[in-house]
Amino acid sequence: FQGLVKGVRGSRAAVPWYLEPLTLQAVVLYERRRSPWVLVSACDLMDGFEPVRRDLARTAYATYMLDLVDSMTGLHDPHPEIFDALLAVLKGLESPEADPPTLARFLEIHLLRASGLLPKAEAFRKLLNTPFAQAASLRLDRETELPLRRLLQGLLRRALERDLRSRNFLQSIGLEAA
Repeated sequence: FQGLVKGVRGSRAAVPWYLEPLTLQAVVLYERRRSPWVLVSACDLMDGFEPVRRDLARTAYATYMLDLVDSMTGLHDPHPEIFDALLAVLKGLESPEADPPTLARFLEIHLLRASGLLPKAEAFRKLLNTPFAQAASLRLDRETELPLRRLLQGLLRRALERDLRSRNFLQSIGLEAA
């Protein structure tokens, strides 16, 4: 959405997390009748995902995940299950033991299922049956993760009809193969 923020005076530095990407915010919005813009009247930081922000690989994966969800969902089209999955993987990325590529596959599978684009396949069972709260403990071995990544990326490319810049960035810094 596009919005106007009222009541913010002075330097943005006084509010360091104010509407930054990769933050969880409680936002109060008012829709305006004759304008595509919303009025933002309150914004409270709930989580800044600081451990993720301090690590380039985790930040790159988090950016990809946000980009993917944004591209696959529409404005004014709530999907609580997608929000819950996204929040789970972002929280999971805070754990040093978490495996970012596995968390990306976890989110991709849940996003494709919620969108009705996931074919039935046995390979998805482990990731689909894992509760969101346990996503950070998942690990896929290389022999499983690589073909699964290729399959999921093909499905996502067809659904989006384009490649995501954040996905290309993951490839350019060597975190994911083409």
